[in-house]
Amino acid sequence: MQDTVHALQDQVNAALLGGDWEALNSLIAPDARIIGPKGFIIDRDTWIGVHKESGYQQVRLEPTETETHAYDNAGIRFDLVDSECRYKGETITGRFRVCQVWVTDHQRWQLAAVQYTSLA
Repeated sequence: MQDTVHALQDQVNAALLGGDWEALNSLIAPDARIIGPKGFIIDRDTWIGVHKESGYQQVRLEPTETETHAYDNAGIRFDLVDSECRYKGETITGRFRVCQVWVTDHQRWQLAAVQYTSLA
């Protein structure tokens, strides 16, 4: 199960980098919550919407120090992520500790929560 959670998060990262909004809608639970590095909370559609904006481009997501834990109906992945994006012509880089919570009903896995902590 740890391998499943690890691979699913890699798919989310690839979808963010590649602009694959259909994959993100499928992989992320409709009621998911994302906590940003400054403590704000947004829902899935808002998070995907930010990434879809024409002025936004995710350029790099490099997870390191990855650790995954699996439970009966859930999995948690912790990453140290070096990130780079471009927003309206400005390049923004950062290093974040990221916690991703995955849940399953034993038929389908979905990302239920993400929390970013800035290490800058």
